[in-house]
Amino acid sequence: MSEAGRLFDDPDSLRWLARLDLLARQVISGARRGEHRSRRRGAGTVFSDHRSYSRGDDLRYVDWNVYGRLGALFLKEFEIEESANVLLLLDRSLSMDFGEPAKLLYAKRIAGALGFIGLCHMDRVEVLPLPAGEPRAFTGRRQVPAFFEHLLSLEAKGGTDLLSGVRAYLPRLRRRGVAVLLSDLCDPGGFRPALEFLRHRRHRVFIVQVVAPWELKPEISGNLRLVDCEDGTRLDVRMTDDLLRAYREAFRRLCASVAGYALRHGVGHARLRTDRPVSEAVLSLLRRGGVVR
Repeated sequence: MSEAGRLFDDPDSLRWLARLDLLARQVISGARRGEHRSRRRGAGTVFSDHRSYSRGDDLRYVDWNVYGRLGALFLKEFEIEESANVLLLLDRSLSMDFGEPAKLLYAKRIAGALGFIGLCHMDRVEVLPLPAGEPRAFTGRRQVPAFFEHLLSLEAKGGTDLLSGVRAYLPRLRRRGVAVLLSDLCDPGGFRPALEFLRHRRHRVFIVQVVAPWELKPEISGNLRLVDCEDGTRLDVRMTDDLLRAYREAFRRLCASVAGYALRHGVGHARLRTDRPVSEAVLSLLRRGGVVR
């Protein structure tokens, strides 16, 4: 599959992708029948329980063996196999167009791996770019090439405003699912409002914080002109050891704040470096989130 090779820059990408198996850790409601079991009762395939017959119930589900023993009407209930709704919220702001490989490309690869697994299990996978753009939904293995092609087509643009971007997709967020936010989380307004917005709509939220190694430990010195890649703001500074230490401490606090938020609210979280192999990163992400079999 040429699209997979282009996205992952690896001719054997489908081989390691096929070994990963995405499972929902909690029950997710959905309209399509897939491979995730729902606690919503109905005419499914896996027997769940009995309940007393009520007038108007479908007689096809009466357990006549129980009636023969007890002389009372009971209906058999089943668990319904349903598909998950996987929402990939991909930050494509200009701050993501940094590093080698760029954080945006790395986030696309992570999103591609997660979406591939979902599509192979008949989940509905939606790509919601931030800043808001044209959302795309995919379902089923046959749409894997189109899914990869769409990810490849997304370009970096605009500033980081996670909350406004997420709010723009409100009509598409009404159906609960697994919401994966892939971002460097360098939002002047903070990362929490967007996550609270998703949590309050009862999505199962995962945070994938993408960082470039250079951001963790920048090696710069001397007189510099710093230019904000998103709004063009310029700042002339003399880069000293004290200033570098202050930057590293601020970055450490950001990462600690994200990890603390995830722990307090039961949100899946992983901080992924762009120099880490994607296959290892995805496996680690799924294990941390408790959704790998």
